[in-house]
Amino acid sequence: MRSLWGKAPFQFQMRDLPTPEPGPGEVVVKVAACGICGTDLHFLRHNEDWTPLGHEVAGTIAAVGPYVDRWQGGETVIVENHTGCGVCEQCKNGRALYCRDLTTYMEDRAGFADYLRVRADMVQAYDAQALAPHQAALAEPLTVALDLLQRADSDLNDEVAVFGPGAIGLMLTRLARLRGARRVFLTGSNRSTPRGCHRLEVGQQMGADVVLADAEDDIVAEIKAAVPQGVDRVLVTAPPRTLLQAFEIARFGAIIGFIGIEFGEGGQVSFDVNAFHFKKLQLRASHAIPNHYFPLALDLLARRVVDPDLLASHTFSLDEYESAFRILTDAQQAAVKVVLIP
Repeated sequence: MRSLWGKAPFQFQMRDLPTPEPGPGEVVVKVAACGICGTDLHFLRHNEDWTPLGHEVAGTIAAVGPYVDRWQGGETVIVENHTGCGVCEQCKNGRALYCRDLTTYMEDRAGFADYLRVRADMVQAYDAQALAPHQAALAEPLTVALDLLQRADSDLNDEVAVFGPGAIGLMLTRLARLRGARRVFLTGSNRSTPRGCHRLEVGQQMGADVVLADAEDDIVAEIKAAVPQGVDRVLVTAPPRTLLQAFEIARFGAIIGFIGIEFGEGGQVSFDVNAFHFKKLQLRASHAIPNHYFPLALDLLARRVVDPDLLASHTFSLDEYESAFRILTDAQQAAVKVVLIP
């Protein structure tokens, strides 16, 4: 079977591997779709060793191992990329979010593949009549958005700013609106490229009241003019440097939820801790591992409460992986979420 691996700088290797057989308590999923995540791009920019790519997987149960009675084969499912152990102290105390004994396939198995072997409790069924595979694959990034929303505790009538109009930021724009936000401000890097312009337009369709671009607008001044006391919540899916703007536009006592990732010097941010302290701000990191909220995410997508067609902008066959990654990273392309379909 095919299995896609990569390393820096944007090198790919399509491996020919044996089709996996399920062990005890495992299933094999025939991959029907897998979305490209920003994490895959980080791997391709920074990992020195060959790394399996792809973890936003939808497919069907192809084979069932011994001691598995929940699945018979043929069911349409999505795959969790990290699952809590269920037996450690944190899991047993109802805090599986903080499990450190996780099960994952990402260390040695690619989601961009024909088949994927996983533990049987790492799959969730979805309705194939309601969602095509490339739409169901959006459930994984939606769980990431849901996790950040929960960490930031967005509330009814909050003024909310979302930094970053990628797939997760766009989903958060919609989720904040569903939570009853009074207004949602969505910010991006620019509107001068087809990608930047398109994503901000999708943001408006997702419910953003105001869209701003860092290259063309004074984001801090415009949000402060609209909300002089500052916004209640800032949901940051952009690089760490944008935290400085988030602190400025946040009101006294506001909560900033953060999921932006950058490596190297971009991962370092300096700020006035006294100003942060006296403003009583809270900075809450979200790292959606293990993945929670898959049933909720699939329901929101199936009912078009979060419209998958606004997000899944491009699909490619697995053999067209180079074109798929090129489209996603090209600012001249109006891409949001690119999905590979084996």
